[in-house]
Amino acid sequence: MIVMAKSNIKNDIRLEQYKNMLNVINRHNHIQEEVSNTLKATRMRSIINSYRLVEAYKADSKVAYVGEQFPTEIVYAFNMQAWNIESMAILFAQSVNIEDFFQLSEENFLSRDICSFLRAPFATMHANCYPRPNIVLSNDQPCDCLAKLGYIASQLYNSPYFSLNTPNEINGESINYLVAQINKMILKIEKELSCSFDENNFKKIVEYSNEAKEYYCKTTEILKKSYVPRVSRELLEIFGLNAFGLKETVSLCKVLYEEALEISQKQNTKKKRVLWMGQAPEGFHEIIKYLERELDIIFSAILWDGTLMSLDIENPIHSIAKRAILFHWHSDRMKENTAMVCDEFGIEAIIIANVWGCRNMLGIRSVIKEVAEEKNLKYLTINLDVMDRNNYAFNQVKNRLDAFLEII
Repeated sequence: MIVMAKSNIKNDIRLEQYKNMLNVINRHNHIQEEVSNTLKATRMRSIINSYRLVEAYKADSKVAYVGEQFPTEIVYAFNMQAWNIESMAILFAQSVNIEDFFQLSEENFLSRDICSFLRAPFATMHANCYPRPNIVLSNDQPCDCLAKLGYIASQLYNSPYFSLNTPNEINGESINYLVAQINKMILKIEKELSCSFDENNFKKIVEYSNEAKEYYCKTTEILKKSYVPRVSRELLEIFGLNAFGLKETVSLCKVLYEEALEISQKQNTKKKRVLWMGQAPEGFHEIIKYLERELDIIFSAILWDGTLMSLDIENPIHSIAKRAILFHWHSDRMKENTAMVCDEFGIEAIIIANVWGCRNMLGIRSVIKEVAEEKNLKYLTINLDVMDRNNYAFNQVKNRLDAFLEII
């Protein structure tokens, strides 16, 4: 469905929006990781992110707002910049006092009870720090609220809007249903933006996506057998980047694989391995730094079936649809995947991060507890908000973490 609505963003000149973003970031000190502890792949990803960000603010760039795990290969086939409205807000949150943005979201009548991963981009748009989109494309997996956020964005910027409705069950009928929607979306983009879907370009993008995914999967195989510090975290960041289909991502995944291989051959240390379920804080967050002193953290999202899936070069739209369904937090599939990860990666305990306002985690945590009990694993549920400090205090969480560390 294409929706056109009255814009609430008065000054939508991208140069001004870029200045707004820089002004906000420059008012605050950015937290830097120690360079000596940073992977080469991490520094490379930072450069790629910076380049993509600057490109999106150029006046002649075509920008598509997208949600988490949206099939960006299709966006790249139109030579558009894919702007992940949630992840970009998280990126800004690492540089600024995000409380200013949350205050703005409340002033615009958005409740504090809503997930902060949704409130942050909502406020960032109201602060006019995002580049004006040419089109807004959303999906309802893994979070249906992202589709609503996309609709709000289309109203703010008076941009065309298209939403994919992703079925939860996976079978031939559900895949074909989503394939029909994707094909319809392609036609709508062509009509709204007066541009053509380049089949040859799309084929090359699918090849890049698969090549990057091959290195990505090979890196996860190294994690099965070895303790490789910071690699699980970097895989999570690449997953969140959702830039499979870009040539730069192939290089990034290759560098990470080679780096992980080199570290694994030199690393003799072994730590107890825990599986982190749910949204994760940034790598230099106090909880992560505190736990990594004693634990090897594996982030569950890097090992989902959809994350590891390559595309069928002969029928890419069909496999893109299948992958989208796999990204849904289906309780049976999530339980199966978690059990498999626990077995293959030698997981000794599970941490369930119950992030403030996340309905998905509220619904799925009982399934994760079942896996832990069936595998005789210790587990801990912690309540936190990785972006809004008003809903979280480290000392309270630390007491529970200390008790958990003693148990395992």
